Amino acid sequence: MALRMIELILPRDYAEKLKESFDASDFEVHGIWTEELDEGKKLVRVLASAGGTEAVLDEFEKRFNWLKDYRVVLIPAEATLPRPEEPRKTDKPKRDVGRINREELYADVLETARLSRVFMVMVALSTVVAGVGLVRDSSVIVLSAMVIAPLLGPNVALALATTLGDRKLARTALRSSTAGFGLAIGLAVIYGLIFRVHAGTDEIASRTHVGFGDIALALAAGTAGALSLTAGASGTLIGVMVAVALLPPTIVTGMLIGSGHFAAATGAAELVAINLVCLILAAIVTFLVQGIRPTSWWEAEAAKKATRRALIAGGVLLALLAGLILLQVG
Repeated sequence: MALRMIELILPRDYAEKLKESFDASDFEVHGIWTEELDEGKKLVRVLASAGGTEAVLDEFEKRFNWLKDYRVVLIPAEATLPRPEEPRKTDKPKRDVGRINREELYADVLETARLSRVFMVMVALSTVVAGVGLVRDSSVIVLSAMVIAPLLGPNVALALATTLGDRKLARTALRSSTAGFGLAIGLAVIYGLIFRVHAGTDEIASRTHVGFGDIALALAAGTAGALSLTAGASGTLIGVMVAVALLPPTIVTGMLIGSGHFAAATGAAELVAINLVCLILAAIVTFLVQGIRPTSWWEAEAAKKATRRALIAGGVLLALLAGLILLQVG
């Protein structure tokens, strides 16, 4: 059972009232303790299951977010002795969402979405690696570039921002995604201008033709990526990076443009668009099914409108891309 320790700092009077009024039986909580601090404050510690922390945090936010000295810290707990008992079927149902809490998910996603020098350097390095692998027709080198490329993070963050109606996170994600794709394509175009690129090699040609299988793959991988994040298993994202493969078709598009193979570049660009649209759509739907919602009702209304617009726009784009595939097949 995954556990989290919630540490809550409150003025002494509020902490004592909380200890008296907090009904732990309503939550997936395994213990609650208090400790005296300086300046008339108390530290409240709550040991909860990972899936039960969201309800506890929402309860604390509702009660104390207006207090000046209010502060909550969430700490992963690797283990505890004695081991907590698994809830029995006969027990009163408790508020456990069966995933990591919204704030923990937000922090994880934000970390991968920030535009920084490290992010841009990683994009540049993965572009160089992918370019060499594509020209040499080496699937092993291309696979290495997929793993180190950081382009997945900002687009998953964009899906979460849409689900929560968070404009600040959306701006951060869009800025990073645009900068990352722009740098990758720019470097790839320069590569194509300098070196001779053969559009017929296996690694390049395989990314200039798209089919309905690519749509299914991108939707499945996007769903898996969102699920792995909500479960706290971010290591699974490496497999999603390989499956969705945003970087190689982007590099192929740039190199083919630089080499003058414009018709083939169109097919690669279409694959990029399909992967991107399917990834974001699948992640939005998965976050919704997982119950990712803002805390307050007015934020929830804004999030509902943003999600509806994104799903409609994404659905239209996906339909257009599917139509292009049908025309090409026909």
